[in-house]
Amino acid sequence: MEAEMIDVPPQSKKLQKSSQPLQRITIKSPEHSYSHLKMTFDPPLDPPGMVDAITWRTTLTNSLMQYLGVVGSAIRIDILHIEGDEAVLRLPTTDVVKFGAAVSGFVGTSEGRSVGFKTLGDSAFLMGLIGRAKKEHTWNGFGN
Repeated sequence: MEAEMIDVPPQSKKLQKSSQPLQRITIKSPEHSYSHLKMTFDPPLDPPGMVDAITWRTTLTNSLMQYLGVVGSAIRIDILHIEGDEAVLRLPTTDVVKFGAAVSGFVGTSEGRSVGFKTLGDSAFLMGLIGRAKKEHTWNGFGN
């Protein structure tokens, strides 16, 4: 079976141009920022890495309360994703510095264990935070 070639005329220049001009948008002060944290325990959990949302919420509230008092415990924190002992959080950009200071210096107790946080990343944009984490996983074990 043979296929027949048909000449298609090129589109006119009017159809090629967009009716709306391109616009560039710059977000200078985003409303929210994102943080990727890891909860660490001493002695370690057995099995390692199973932390629930209630433990995350209470431990974060305790760290903010210890560092900033009642005002710190009122910071709006949304837990977006929990995987094992790591979580991705969203918080107001105006509170990022206070939040970072509170969780980096926190040592508390949970179920008879010492608990603290390790900051794995911060970003004003969620894709910037997740992209950085995925990039690290891409190169793990390379060349071994």
